[in-house]
Amino acid sequence: MSQQQQGITLEEALEQLNLLEQQLKQLQAAVAELETRLAQLSALEDALTQLKSGSDDVLIPLDPRATVLARGSLKPMEKVVVHAGGGVFVELPHEKALNVVRDEKASVSKLLDAYTREMAKLSQYYEALRAAIEQAIGAAQAAALQGQRGGQQKQQ
Repeated sequence: MSQQQQGITLEEALEQLNLLEQQLKQLQAAVAELETRLAQLSALEDALTQLKSGSDDVLIPLDPRATVLARGSLKPMEKVVVHAGGGVFVELPHEKALNVVRDEKASVSKLLDAYTREMAKLSQYYEALRAAIEQAIGAAQAAALQGQRGGQQKQQ
C-alpha cells in the first residue's frame, strides 16, 4: 500500500506532528499560568479568612514582587476593595469579597481541568502519530535496503 492510498503522506504527517507539538507547548504554558493563578487565589482566600478579625503584626509588601516589606497592623476587615476588572475597584463586604475569590477560583479550576484533558488527548494523538511516522520511516528504510540488496544480486 502506498502512502497516497493510506490518505496522508509522510510530509503531511510530519507537519501535523510539528503543529501538535506547538499546540502542546501552548497548552503547557497556559496550564502553568492557570496553576499559578489558582495558587495565588488559594493564598488570597486563606489570607482573607485568617485576617478577617485583623492582626497586630503583618508584613505589607511595598512593591508588586514583595521585595521590600514593612511591618504594620491590620484593622478588622468588614469591607475590602476588590478589582472588578477594567481598572475598576469596588468596596465589598468581607464575605462577598471572599465569595468573589472562591468563584474565580472555581472558574480557573474548571478551565485548568479542561486544558489538562485537552492536553492529554493531544498527547495521545501526538504519540500515536509519532509511532506511525517512525513505523513508516522504518518500513521505507527496510524497502530501500531490500532494493539495494536486490540490485547487488542482479549485478553478480
